Amino acid sequence: MISLAALLPLAVSAAMLSGTLHPVNKSIKRTGDKVRVTADINLDSLHLGGNGQVFVTPVIEGSDGQSVDLPSILVNGRNMHYAYERGSLSRDVLSRYTIAAEVRRDNGKPQSVAYSATVPFSRWMYDTRTTLRFFTDTCGCGRAAGRAAGLPEPINLNPVINMRPAFMTPEVTELPVAIHEGHARVQFEVDRTELHAEPYKCRNGQRIDNRAQLRIIDDSIRYATTDPNVEIARIDICGYASPESPYTHNDFLATNRSRALAEYIGEKYSLPADRCTYSAVPENWEEFRRQVVDATDITDTQRADLLALIDEPAYGPADYDAKERRLKTDPRFAKLYRSKILPEWFPILRTTKFAISTRLKPASDEQLAEIILKTPQLMSLNQMFRVARLYPEGSDDFNRTIATALEYYPDSPVANLNAAVAAISRGEYDTASQLLTKAGNSPEAENARGIIATQNGDLDAARRHFEAAGALPEAAKNKALLD
Repeated sequence: MISLAALLPLAVSAAMLSGTLHPVNKSIKRTGDKVRVTADINLDSLHLGGNGQVFVTPVIEGSDGQSVDLPSILVNGRNMHYAYERGSLSRDVLSRYTIAAEVRRDNGKPQSVAYSATVPFSRWMYDTRTTLRFFTDTCGCGRAAGRAAGLPEPINLNPVINMRPAFMTPEVTELPVAIHEGHARVQFEVDRTELHAEPYKCRNGQRIDNRAQLRIIDDSIRYATTDPNVEIARIDICGYASPESPYTHNDFLATNRSRALAEYIGEKYSLPADRCTYSAVPENWEEFRRQVVDATDITDTQRADLLALIDEPAYGPADYDAKERRLKTDPRFAKLYRSKILPEWFPILRTTKFAISTRLKPASDEQLAEIILKTPQLMSLNQMFRVARLYPEGSDDFNRTIATALEYYPDSPVANLNAAVAAISRGEYDTASQLLTKAGNSPEAENARGIIATQNGDLDAARRHFEAAGALPEAAKNKALLD
């Protein structure tokens, strides 16, 4: 009967096979140009009829359709075992497999088969998506007709799985500032530089009331500091004078009037002198030019003549004074100067422009974690990285913070590097490679490039990058893994 059973077709009915196989303790290692797979094939739950058999075949599968079958374990029922020992099993069936070992199943008893076999190494096996899967075939029809015993598992031959990228701590820099600009027409007594914050009657009878104009500056400062997390970094005052009178005298008036206003603001808001600066434009020819261009009550000829005069090069006070004299005396301009330019346009040129720069107040890392959710534009790259370090690497909060840093500092090599390192940690190598194009050539960037080259299987390039990283500890360890 044993002989007859060996001659029967090898299709096995459900009655001949029940239970499952459990490959455990799997190990895949590369040694030279070979890959060795070892495992324990647990047969405890498998029940084979006397005429039953099952071929167990480990298969390494690549992400692009590559695969290689390793030698198989043949588990036989009682009759099939004797047939195999006597060499009476079908040669067609056996030709479909390379048998690493054959074993008879002792039903109902604990039983395990130690498996070990090698196949030649191929570069595609370095792909991190390459897997090992065991297939079972109960009809001897070939591995393609079998079914999987368990899920595919990454073989992790590529040492990249154990390599460590390195983040870079951004240097401490000046905090970003938000600038709020405005202008006010603060009045001064003729030929004087004292600032009058309260209503004042001049010697010539002129009344000066600067309260409304100073309120413009006050309102701007209050608006700029509505965020309780910000402080005034600097207030820049620039005073402008009109072109009448000698240039040097205008320079004196404009400069000292700006200084008087800066000192007033600095004292009112308790700002150090270096936080309230002043400058001056002795003669506001630029604004005068805009007045001429925009004027609707002069002729085109007057406009052209005035613009030609304004645009003439001036290399010093004498040139500006010469322009002013021509405005007063040239027949083309004199009448217009007396009727419109001097009484209507020039007073508008006497203005004060101010720029209020605000920045983030000193804050703890925990406070910065709240600020980055609302006003990240106020934070430096260093501060953002400090917030990231509050969270475990790879966590959602960590990755979100690294992404925010890149959003607000898109051209920073450090921000691009750290985003690339975070992408490597997530296994997003294509994204990391793109980010590294803007990450510079720091040791940390070279280390990251070495990891990506390793993942791609380009070990020579990986070694060059790791060596270029110099004494960076992570690079030294990664190179040792590569070796």
